[in-house]
Amino acid sequence: MKRNVWLPFLVAGGFFLLTSCDIEDKPTVDDTTDPAEVQTVEWTAEQVKMISRNPGNTIPRVDFDEGVDLMPGYHQWDYWPILNLDGSIARINGYRVMIVLTAPDTVLSGKRHDIVRHRYAISRDGIDWEDAGMVFSEDDIIGSRQWAGAAYYDQGLVYFYYTATGDKGENMNSGRLNSGVPGEEGDISFEQRIALATAQVGSQSDSVVFENFSQHRVLLQADGQIYQPATGIDETGTVFAFRDPFIYRDPETNKIYMTFTAREAGDITTYNGAVGLAEAVDNDLTNWRLLPPLVVTNINSELERPHFIKHDNKYYLYFSTHIEKFSPEVMDRVNSPEGMYGFVSDDFLGPYEPLNGSALVAGNPIEDPYATFSWHVLQDNTVLSNTNYYNIQPGLEVGEFGELGEEWDKKHFGGTLAPRLVLSVNGNEVSITNRLPPSLP
Repeated sequence: MKRNVWLPFLVAGGFFLLTSCDIEDKPTVDDTTDPAEVQTVEWTAEQVKMISRNPGNTIPRVDFDEGVDLMPGYHQWDYWPILNLDGSIARINGYRVMIVLTAPDTVLSGKRHDIVRHRYAISRDGIDWEDAGMVFSEDDIIGSRQWAGAAYYDQGLVYFYYTATGDKGENMNSGRLNSGVPGEEGDISFEQRIALATAQVGSQSDSVVFENFSQHRVLLQADGQIYQPATGIDETGTVFAFRDPFIYRDPETNKIYMTFTAREAGDITTYNGAVGLAEAVDNDLTNWRLLPPLVVTNINSELERPHFIKHDNKYYLYFSTHIEKFSPEVMDRVNSPEGMYGFVSDDFLGPYEPLNGSALVAGNPIEDPYATFSWHVLQDNTVLSNTNYYNIQPGLEVGEFGELGEEWDKKHFGGTLAPRLVLSVNGNEVSITNRLPPSLP
């Protein structure tokens, strides 16, 4: 099902300008993308109901001690390596660099989203890691906390994209036990906008140090016409979404795009999740305009951390979602699992069709439904993720975890880098074939 209902609004909105900082020797681009070229498709209840669990779409069970702790003393989740603009993993002074969402492990895991900061770790072999500290200084950041983003290395300069969330200076320690519990907002706010800071790589050859940061600037905000403003939390505890930027240069056209987690504007419902799209104007990584979404739905509220891989001349779009983000019509611990979902197309702008018919690629095991989360597919078709909640009592819901106390939390929350999955990719069929130790290739 194709939809292009946003065209009348694109003239009035969609451009958000940051001081120019073009890529040197950027590829030439013949023209900008016509919004009518974006072939939006809908992820439907009928497709989700096609899910049938099998070994090829079920993540092998992860034991509590299998994750790797990149940063002792911190809860860790949402990992992303610094990439080159072609999508390959950057080597900076001989190191791989991993950006990580973190919070001190002295707080309950459910509180971590309210106080999150970006840290980074470095590794020469992708196996053994050194915590290199905070990415940003507290004085420079936008918002009260930073949610997921992406980072890119180009000719000595690193582009740090992130989700700037909340109002700077607000009380992040408002007493909420769990970030996902409705009716416990306290003093915290949920406004989201996509921000950028750039930095140079320092001259130290035995480490990776970022210096001479640019001013942090907001690049994109939901316009209320294509994408629903991300300013609050609804009655289910779901936070309105405009976050998780990922940058992709289409090798066919050399145009640079951004995907992000969004909610479709229009009729306000809980389950109007979308994979949003924007284009870098003249391939300037600091100047973006909104385009219509690639995927919309009315059965899920959060299509998180959308990102791309090109394989065998096809474009693979992957995203993560939680069990509780599905609508009651399809929500099922077995057949709409916490997992990674995906779509495929012959053209970057679509139309996309769901992988495996239903879109499910990798779901947590039925007996351990929250074991891992936040999947990120690399160019070699292996998959990063974080360990999450283990050995959960049947019937226990995620919104109840914060009430179970510190000892329960320590026994059941991982917060480490999970074993890496290996995918077999054949057209619109993708399955799990193996797993590797927690690492970065």
